[in-house]
Amino acid sequence: MKKNNQNHNTTCFTMTTLALSLLLASHSAFALQRLDDSALRNVNGQDGVQIATTYDAVDVQQFYWEDDAGRGSNGATNTKLRAIAEGFKIRQSNASTLALGTDYKINIGSEAGKSGLDLELSSNPSLITVDAFKICDTEASARCSDPVGTLGIQTSSAIGLSFKTRDGLFSKTSQSSLVLGLKNINLYLGQVDVNNQLNQLILKNLNFNFLGKGVMYVDDKEGLRIQTNSVGTANALTTDKPSSTLGYVDFTRVEDSGSSAITAQSYKNGTNKATNAGLNLEFMMNKNVNNTDNNTRYAVTSDTKSPTGAVGLIRVGASGRMVNGSLQVRGLESATRPNPIIAVGQYGNPNNTNILGTSNNGAGAAALGGNIMGNSGIAFRMKADFTTDTDMMLDTNMDGTVSAAEKTNATTLEIGGAGLNTYGFEFGNLTGLQSGTRGSFDSGNVYINLVDSKSVVLPANYMFQTSRFGGTSGSYLTNAADYTQNIHTGTGNTNPYSMLIAVRGAEFQAISRQGRFTNSATYNPASGYQPITEHDGSNTTTNKLNSWGLALPFYNLNANMAMYGTKIDASTVYTYDMSGNKAAIGVGQTPRLGFSLAMSTDGIDRNGSFIAQGNKTTSILVIDGGDNDNNTANGIQPANYYMGLRNVDMLLKGAGTIGVEKGSFNVSLKDMLIVMSAELAAGYLPGSTYKTCAQNINALGCASGSSAPTNNFALKDDVLLGLKLRLGGNMDFSLIPNNEYKNDGTGNSLNIVGDFELTGSNNTIQISDPVDGSTLGLDNLTGKLAFNNAIVVGRDSSGEGMVGFNTGLTFNPAGTNGTGTGTDKIAGVFRARDINLYPPTTGAGARLGEMVLTGGRLSSQLGIIPRN
Repeated sequence: MKKNNQNHNTTCFTMTTLALSLLLASHSAFALQRLDDSALRNVNGQDGVQIATTYDAVDVQQFYWEDDAGRGSNGATNTKLRAIAEGFKIRQSNASTLALGTDYKINIGSEAGKSGLDLELSSNPSLITVDAFKICDTEASARCSDPVGTLGIQTSSAIGLSFKTRDGLFSKTSQSSLVLGLKNINLYLGQVDVNNQLNQLILKNLNFNFLGKGVMYVDDKEGLRIQTNSVGTANALTTDKPSSTLGYVDFTRVEDSGSSAITAQSYKNGTNKATNAGLNLEFMMNKNVNNTDNNTRYAVTSDTKSPTGAVGLIRVGASGRMVNGSLQVRGLESATRPNPIIAVGQYGNPNNTNILGTSNNGAGAAALGGNIMGNSGIAFRMKADFTTDTDMMLDTNMDGTVSAAEKTNATTLEIGGAGLNTYGFEFGNLTGLQSGTRGSFDSGNVYINLVDSKSVVLPANYMFQTSRFGGTSGSYLTNAADYTQNIHTGTGNTNPYSMLIAVRGAEFQAISRQGRFTNSATYNPASGYQPITEHDGSNTTTNKLNSWGLALPFYNLNANMAMYGTKIDASTVYTYDMSGNKAAIGVGQTPRLGFSLAMSTDGIDRNGSFIAQGNKTTSILVIDGGDNDNNTANGIQPANYYMGLRNVDMLLKGAGTIGVEKGSFNVSLKDMLIVMSAELAAGYLPGSTYKTCAQNINALGCASGSSAPTNNFALKDDVLLGLKLRLGGNMDFSLIPNNEYKNDGTGNSLNIVGDFELTGSNNTIQISDPVDGSTLGLDNLTGKLAFNNAIVVGRDSSGEGMVGFNTGLTFNPAGTNGTGTGTDKIAGVFRARDINLYPPTTGAGARLGEMVLTGGRLSSQLGIIPRN
């Protein structure tokens, strides 16, 4: 590692009175009176060291991370791969006037015979750049994949760290505290396309700003573990309060680094400054950026501190208190572990396996082979429970009640347009699916490895492996081959080296029973702009809290995501505009990010015999929590109706490339597969009190004040119809940023525009009866579709927020639009070659005919305006 131009202008050591006295006492020229520690503290306040540093710049020629990995490429002689960052530089941030520098404060104290540590670190804003990031081997030839692109990390606020312990550095029982202030960070991924234009994907105002109280320890099996509760303690929902054994994590909102020119709207602090979520992920796009130097490549506006010219794509965030949290970081070793088994009877359990399988290449062989993961990867897991505004873990005053101020610290989640001048949506009152449970998040086991392989495997899905496909005996929605994921589409005996993130068993079990539309901060908003009416409870009569919400829980998410640098023929990849027009990137080889994704979810949790339990779900639901008219022993209860797609099993996979050309997020996926099984249902959430009972409902056990079954989602009572589909083919699409609201009041939108070509003979859409399983199948689907869809957040004429889902499908686009050759028009005809009616159990069913659409367009608009 080579360092250049690392000039340290100033280094200051602040010595305590005790340290200075010892230094002087070591010289015989003076006689000093002895002072004890207590007296010295009265003068100095504390014992410790403070170091202040400043520097002009830091240049590092190369950083690398080396991983032991299975090798599939021809010619491999060892098991070492390296992720290399070349041209690492730190410069003064052009988003700040402060000089580069870092302050360190270290204090050590004791109490009751135990020593503690007090560490504080604060670093001024900076600009960190990487000229190229690539993955290489360590062979004599040192072959590398193409660079991913240029990387930049820009801060406009100081980064802070504060860590305090009471009993050494590691303890399972003594509570420590950690404050990590990563605030207002801009991350840039830049690609110079075939047209010599620099385009950027930007993560703007990244925040990871939290205060955590808990324990930290090292275990020989668990690795480094940080958790809010002391080992052996549990956190009950209704009674427990913060204590020396029960800690928490607070994600605290962050003041935007922009000037007073930014007008705060929904989220503001005590001085009326705009704030962003404590955990904030805000994606933006920038096109044709001036690439002359870093000052222009990473330019920001003087007023807003936003990347100049960037347009918002989407924003997600989280704030508030979380409990029962933990973070585990450990190494992994897979050399002695067998491959996962993908077969009937083996579903989604990677325990005691090597997770990803054995390394291979496109020619069907491998050089050294071995388990893909190797022996030196990184694994971590993070989990936490959410709090509502009645959770006693908000009771920081320990008075037995949760005050109005403390209620504002309950967990909230956000989604909306990125940047300024946008609308959004806030998810609040987050609970579990079952009544009386906390909402929760669990990242599952996350593995990070460097990979030299053509393919990897994904755990099988029980529903798909046991759901009949058509009427053929032993034919199911998926087979073992569907769980093999290609990282790339090449057929040679060398692989592009990739970085792979694997997730096993992730879940997000949260039902938002109280949602509201929000307004982002504004800057020179469009003429005539009017904000959405905010229901924040500030006035119980005119501005009361909403009694409805949205639920997007998922269960047992398994995923593999691989990325690598590559170059591709620019004439084979496309961008799309808002009108659906398609254009090739250009002519020649253009840099792109190689990308492969496979992911699956389980619709519902099952026991060891694979019987549905109904405690957890993957669903897309609208929740109506209006007051229930029935009085119970607990007073009037919310109705908690739901409607939507519930128990969604899904498998999605595809390999291709990603580019950020022309200011859009452009994706090309080949051999894509989508499999889904879901129920369209409406009813009461599990455990909810019935509002009314039909005349004959008592025969089903409903009486005034009774409740819906706690395993409601495992029953068929609420199901209107079942839906299954399997679609395979090639897809190109663009996510087009369009975040700012318009003068015409149309709101901000996320537009998804592209083409989908169906391939193969197993494409189907089947609708089933929930009672006996009789199924109508549109089978053997072929043809081409173009789509132009948008999710729009806006306001109606009365000022209430609304969300719209606008869908546009064009069948056989070449024939409908009159483009392409006659062959294109024939190949694009959308056809269901077989329309079949299947009996409830087994059997070939009856063929009713076929359906052909030679062209045409299908458009729909669904707008949801809440009743508040």
